[in-house]
Amino acid sequence: MTPHLASYLFNKETLYRKAFIEIKSMEELETVVEKTVVKQVTAPISTPNIEVKKPLLPSYVFKHQVAILTDSISDNEKLLLSKILGAIGLSIEQVDLIELNKVQSIDYQSFISQNTTKKFISFGIGLGKINWDILLNIYQPKNISGVDFLLSDELRVLDTNIELKKTLWNALKVMFTN
Repeated sequence: MTPHLASYLFNKETLYRKAFIEIKSMEELETVVEKTVVKQVTAPISTPNIEVKKPLLPSYVFKHQVAILTDSISDNEKLLLSKILGAIGLSIEQVDLIELNKVQSIDYQSFISQNTTKKFISFGIGLGKINWDILLNIYQPKNISGVDFLLSDELRVLDTNIELKKTLWNALKVMFTN
C-alpha cells in the first residue's frame, strides 16, 4: 500500500501511536508489555443458505399471425398504423400490438414455441433492445425460424416522410406476398 493511498483511506484516524514510556527495570517492562498485548479472537461466521428465486415474468401470449412492436403509440400513430395495415388487408384488431413501455419482457423462446406469429414488424425498435439476438437491416424482410421479421422507422417518423412510407410499402409487399 502506498503512503498516499494509506493517508486517503485512513485520514484522521490513528493507526499506530508511539508510546514513550520510561522503563527503569525489567519488571516494569514485563508489566507494560502484558498490558499492551491484545488477544485477537475470531468468531466463526455462519452464513445461512438462502435460496433466491427470480420472479417469474409472465410471457407475452401471441394471439395473431401478425405482431407489431412499438415503443409507445399515440392516437395519430395508431391512425397511421391502421392505414398501413389496411393497405395489406388487415386491421388493428387482427394483429398483436405490443407497446414496449407496457410489457415487461418478450421472451424469444416463448415466442418461437407458441408458433402463432408468422409476421413480426418492429417500428423503431431493434430486436437487441428486447434481448433477441436477431440483427435486422431496416426495410429488409428476413425469415428466421419460419417468421418474417421487418424493421422499420418509428411511426412518428413515417408520418412525416413520404419516401419512407414508399420504402415501407415496398418492403411490406415483399413480406406479405410470401
